[in-house]
Amino acid sequence: MKKDKQKQDKKLSKTEELEIKAAEHLAGWQKALADYQNLQKETDKRLSGMSDFTTNACILELLPIFDNYRTAITHIPEDQQKESWAVGLEHILKMWQTFLDDHGVEKIETDGKRFDPHWHEAVGEVNEVDQDDQIIMEEKLAGYKLKNAVIRPAKVIINNHK
Repeated sequence: MKKDKQKQDKKLSKTEELEIKAAEHLAGWQKALADYQNLQKETDKRLSGMSDFTTNACILELLPIFDNYRTAITHIPEDQQKESWAVGLEHILKMWQTFLDDHGVEKIETDGKRFDPHWHEAVGEVNEVDQDDQIIMEEKLAGYKLKNAVIRPAKVIINNHK
């Protein structure tokens, strides 16, 4: 009878031993799964960052074309603005703007705004005592941002009377 009891104790301890091993393996598997999921998230984040970088680079190269096109449109003589060719050029300008909007590109505001070196680049200054200091007086070149990050700062003239 004693031998049967010892065998049963050995069996239990063997079962317990296997349960402990199974729990260890399960914990290891769960850790590996969590590590894999974290790696997936990090990889997705890096790929998104690379995508944003390439989008920014592409948009930055297109902005001078957009700026020059917009400037050219403003030089259409008033008496020819209703001509079909001029209307067509206006339509293309709207397509440009839609392209930028679709890609999340926003113009940086300058009119009446206070100079902020994160968004603006001062390319000149005036001394108007009747205006507040560090107020943007004129925009020389539009600035743009994408997802709240500057693609190109707005080049501005600021009031500096201090």
